[in-house]
Amino acid sequence: MQVAARLADIPAELPAALQDSAPRVLSISTFVAETLVRQPEALLARLADPAPVSADSLESERILADASEPEAMAILRRRRQVELAAIAWRDIAGLADLDHTLADLSELADGMIRIALQKAVALLEPRFGQPGPLLILAMGKLGGHELNFSSDVDLILVFPDPEPGEMDNSEMYFRRVSQRLIKLLDERTADGIVYRVDTRLRPFGNSGPLALSLGALESYLVQHGRDWERYAYIKARLVTGSDHAVEVFDHVLTPFVYRRYLDFGVLEAMRQMKRLISQDVVRKDKHDNIKLGRGGIREIEFIAQLFQLLRGGQEPGLRSRNLLFVLSELARSGVMDGARAEELAESYRFLRVTENRLQALDDRQTHKLPQDDGQRLRLAYAMGYESWQVFDEALAAHRDRVQRAFDEFHWQEGEEAETDSYFAAWEDGRLGEGDDETYLKPLNQLRQSGLFRRMDEISRQRLSAFVSALVPVLESHERRDEVLERILPVIRSICRRSAYLSLLLENLSALERLLGLAEQSAMLARLVAEHPILLDELLDARLFDSAPTRDEIEQALERQVAHVANDDEEGLLNAMRDFQRAAVFRVAIADRFGGLPLMRVSDRLTDIAELVIHLGLETSRRRFQEKYGVPMHGSGDALAESGLIVVAYGKLGGLELGYGSDLDLVFLHDSTGQVQATTGPTVVDNQRYFVRLVQRLIHFLSIQTSSGRLYEIDTRLRPDGASGMLVASLASFERYQREEAWTWEHQALLRSRPVAGPPALCEEFARIRVETLTRHVRQEDLRQEVAKMRRRMRQELATGTANRFDLKQDAGGLADIEFLIDYWVLSQASEYPSLVEYPDNVRQLEALEAEGLVAAETCASLKADYLALRAQTHELALSDGGRLVDPEPFETLRQRIKALWEETFGEPPA
Repeated sequence: MQVAARLADIPAELPAALQDSAPRVLSISTFVAETLVRQPEALLARLADPAPVSADSLESERILADASEPEAMAILRRRRQVELAAIAWRDIAGLADLDHTLADLSELADGMIRIALQKAVALLEPRFGQPGPLLILAMGKLGGHELNFSSDVDLILVFPDPEPGEMDNSEMYFRRVSQRLIKLLDERTADGIVYRVDTRLRPFGNSGPLALSLGALESYLVQHGRDWERYAYIKARLVTGSDHAVEVFDHVLTPFVYRRYLDFGVLEAMRQMKRLISQDVVRKDKHDNIKLGRGGIREIEFIAQLFQLLRGGQEPGLRSRNLLFVLSELARSGVMDGARAEELAESYRFLRVTENRLQALDDRQTHKLPQDDGQRLRLAYAMGYESWQVFDEALAAHRDRVQRAFDEFHWQEGEEAETDSYFAAWEDGRLGEGDDETYLKPLNQLRQSGLFRRMDEISRQRLSAFVSALVPVLESHERRDEVLERILPVIRSICRRSAYLSLLLENLSALERLLGLAEQSAMLARLVAEHPILLDELLDARLFDSAPTRDEIEQALERQVAHVANDDEEGLLNAMRDFQRAAVFRVAIADRFGGLPLMRVSDRLTDIAELVIHLGLETSRRRFQEKYGVPMHGSGDALAESGLIVVAYGKLGGLELGYGSDLDLVFLHDSTGQVQATTGPTVVDNQRYFVRLVQRLIHFLSIQTSSGRLYEIDTRLRPDGASGMLVASLASFERYQREEAWTWEHQALLRSRPVAGPPALCEEFARIRVETLTRHVRQEDLRQEVAKMRRRMRQELATGTANRFDLKQDAGGLADIEFLIDYWVLSQASEYPSLVEYPDNVRQLEALEAEGLVAAETCASLKADYLALRAQTHELALSDGGRLVDPEPFETLRQRIKALWEETFGEPPA
């Protein structure tokens, strides 16, 4: 009867397409029915157009262009009613799913806000002109593009930093335009409101300025920003001012919300927020509130956003404003069980549909379930259930599921630190006073240091809790005094970045791993102290079980740089340094704990360097082409693009890179012909272009930043050494190698290979290398020159003594083996080209054996000795032990090598 009455009140005939759905929609929503009575033509026109309203379409209509302020307010309110009623009709009739409904509601709000801002600016223009754009940040549901039917819109109003001298005027203007905007949207008239506007999330809340500059927002967040504000800004989205997105997000909000490390420091703040939520539910009796009550929407949002704060700094995929997408990412990355994520997503959809249908009944902002039987039946019917009881049972099942998840997710409080005896001893300055605890005295000294006094109170509390957790773990180590000595620099390093203290407190297994690696390797402990971000790696239990593959290392680099803006060079440099440190760290742990074979260690260290060089070259090349265009060469119309290759020499070239090795690099291009210049906009000759490109690449690889330095770069192996050109052409390089190179330069060429650049140029270098080594080595004085160079190196570089053996440069060391292989290969390569196929010592030695040029027993013995010495250098590197060792264990090995040297060169190694 009620539906029939409502249909009778409509002053227009419903189209056939709507007649089937009308009884359901009009029986459920009084708001839709009243809108159809008041504005039948407008609503029916909107329902006849299946395309939902968009912010852009509303702006393009210019519906407020010539209206006065009162007229504009009326137009906005009536238009909002029509659009909202059309969205409600499609939703209730089952013509749109939840995702489309939320998107339509959000687009409608965006459009209304934008055209209201245009009107506010127009109203003030006669007096103020247009000093600049107002940047409207949508927060909450609107920020997440998840607005419901009768929601407030949470806005923060910001304007770009004004030019000097304009501050007072611009602040006044933007305050006025913000006030007009809010009035247009929020003031209640005979037609109601457009949206309730809530600006309390702005800096300093209601006591802060209504609109503030972007610089003031950044300053506030740096100095005063709290964890709950980080939680709130996850949803922040620009409704206006998209041209300023880089300034707003990359420079201000993203660094504030997301930490570069796994942010376990946020857990305690989130625990406090959870306690407040739970207390709020009990205290205010929100059982019937589907948003704020137990198992409600807020609890699902809380779970998802906790993980966003915790891990979003390292996993850009978690930075989405869309909750359902975040849940799927948590499942995909293994952070959350897939079944649990799906359950939460299902419950979220159910609760949000319930919320929308509840608010669509009468266009009221409510989250409370109705108490009236009639209203209950309408809501159940709107949700597709035959009775309130059946709907209520389904709702209760979803809320129970959400409540269990909320209670179970990482909220264990653990024992209170105050009950811990070690905590009390630390607080009283008594650590290390017991007969068996003297090794703990350095911790007391830390507590009495200026560093501790300068820490803020939260950091001090976390350090106290950390020490009480650390001491029991230390006691399980036999060399606990040495372990503590090695991790003290780590503790000092993270004292003022206390999120890392929280990371170790929340993950005692990571603390165990830290102490284990400190016990085994001084170098690994030092790396963590210098780069605390490496602590994040200790969260992965697989770290100690398996070595990364090249593919995994490459994927890690892609993830590390994926979130860096194209124009953020400093960010890219820091991201690459973080990647390189973490990758070397993982390799070193696999070396020390996982039994990774020596040659595989060098392979992985080589992979890391190659990937960094390749990315550095490509990044530098792209930047240069924006300024200089493409380098071209040739004659007349027959022009071709010129390319550059990076050639690795030494340890990188020979696939034998070690920890901390320099990179010996040579740079070659293929530019020839009458025309050798770039295409512009700035035109330079190719030689100058490539020199600048290489200088930038070297700068990229070796500059010291806040994250450290990637590599030391040595370019002295280029033709003519330090006096030669930084970049040479392949043609001049070939001529030099053929006509002018010294024997030691041909020795260096043995350990060379291209590591970056166009494949065709790399193949050309390989041809030049093989031809040089097989046809242009001076055989007449080869033996004398090799022996002479070795004597000179030993005199200048050896650091051994009678009691200490220099593994590399002393007689019977690594360099002697390398020079023996050099001589054997260079003396026979003209007849046996297979000897120079590979650039590394081991495979060249194997080739000598395969060709029958060196006895198999000699090759096997020399290979074993070579690998043993290299393994010892790696061992010393992991222990920060230099390259000097006790000579006695190596005496037999050295005698074998010395004898082989004398047999080959006719003289003992001096």
